Amino acid sequence: LVVMVVASILMMVAIPSYQQSVIKSRRADARIALNDVAQRLERCYTQFGAYDAADCGVADGDEIASREGFYLVTVTVGEVDDQVTYSLSAAPQGAQENDTDCDALEINAAGVRSATGENTDHCW
Repeated sequence: LVVMVVASILMMVAIPSYQQSVIKSRRADARIALNDVAQRLERCYTQFGAYDAADCGVADGDEIASREGFYLVTVTVGEVDDQVTYSLSAAPQGAQENDTDCDALEINAAGVRSATGENTDHCW
């Protein structure tokens, strides 16, 4: 009986800790996807002089699934102070929606990284 009580207490601590660790590790999927799309947009700008050229393969309004499928990256191309720019946002999908600390990860053409959620200090 004592063994069962001890095992139950260990499980109550271990399972939530493991789940948090898995959620945290899945954020890498968002970071990889955001950096990949940002590189594609920068390559497009280098080749065509615009982030939204027809031959880029990435366009304003595109939604691109991350490699592991835990995030959906939304592409926004627009102008700020007469300069063409972009912003990318990775929103969690499926099981990753349980990540309340880092709800969405974002990056823009200036390389500024940000996040939304309850505790965004360690999202990036």
